[in-house]
Amino acid sequence: MKIFTEPRGKFTVKIPTEWRYANVAANYEEKSPFSFQTYENPNWAFQISCYSNSEKWQNKNLPIQNYDTSNLDFIELRNYGDGFSMHIWGASVADHTIMAKFIYDTAKENDKEIVFELERIKEALSTFQLLSPDKTKLACDLDKYEKFMASLVASFDLKNEALENKSFIEFSVIVANQIDAYLRLSIVMTDQLKNKSNDLNIRYLYQSPTDKPLMEKKIYSLAKEKEVIDQEVYEELESLYLERNKMIHRYIISEFRTRELIEIAYRYECICEDIRLNTRDIEDLQFDRKIGIYGKGQNPHEEPDDVAMKFLRSQINDKHLMKEFERNITSPK
Repeated sequence: MKIFTEPRGKFTVKIPTEWRYANVAANYEEKSPFSFQTYENPNWAFQISCYSNSEKWQNKNLPIQNYDTSNLDFIELRNYGDGFSMHIWGASVADHTIMAKFIYDTAKENDKEIVFELERIKEALSTFQLLSPDKTKLACDLDKYEKFMASLVASFDLKNEALENKSFIEFSVIVANQIDAYLRLSIVMTDQLKNKSNDLNIRYLYQSPTDKPLMEKKIYSLAKEKEVIDQEVYEELESLYLERNKMIHRYIISEFRTRELIEIAYRYECICEDIRLNTRDIEDLQFDRKIGIYGKGQNPHEEPDDVAMKFLRSQINDKHLMKEFERNITSPK
């Protein structure tokens, strides 16, 4: 199972790892209904909607249930029409109405897959929690952190493809992105160690379209200021930043030679590995001191089990949304 967090942190629900969040995949707006399907051959859809009483009339005949509570008491209805069958669930929680739907072809009602997924949907609904307002930020932050880590892993697919294709400009750009990510993560963990806190400063790990940008060069400066990197590494990053700009913006209008692309790519890879190893050392410090991201006993060097790997593969799929990079995730039918 994996946790789906509503984009504003209003609710969480545990869904099977084999399900894809379909709103983003289909370029739908991220608002109710939130839709889910399998990664492979989706023959059905599961939707969850969450409305405040200012958005939708709340049925006063339903018992009002509490925030932060799972195993809610849902009413269940059936509906048929236009060749489709629908299971409908409803509940009132605090000042919100929760609705869920399972939609499939009526002709497939008794198919093994539909029966199997109906049971998994009921299991997922048992985990649904409408979060109290004081818990929504933490839920959002944890979700953004997990997506940050999955995006970092996904970037290696692009990096490897660029290397195979000898696309050295693309390779350098991706590695520069990875360096930026390692530094951001290192800054967050270093602050946690310094403050002896588990607080996750998400401004370093996520940037929305409306957020004030925290630019790459600012990250270099902050990393040096917080002693995440030393002066030598800082100067190499600054030098590579200038070379990369020349490579991207002045390849045609300057004396820049193609063979220089290989040298820049090599330098980027070397400094990236140094920074990655430094990030690993900070992870070890957190684990030893029981502070921060690794403060709860999660050994950063521990080999992930099959469940964790399946979860990571699903997150990578959700990042790419491209068939050529998609990992196979099959349902245990």
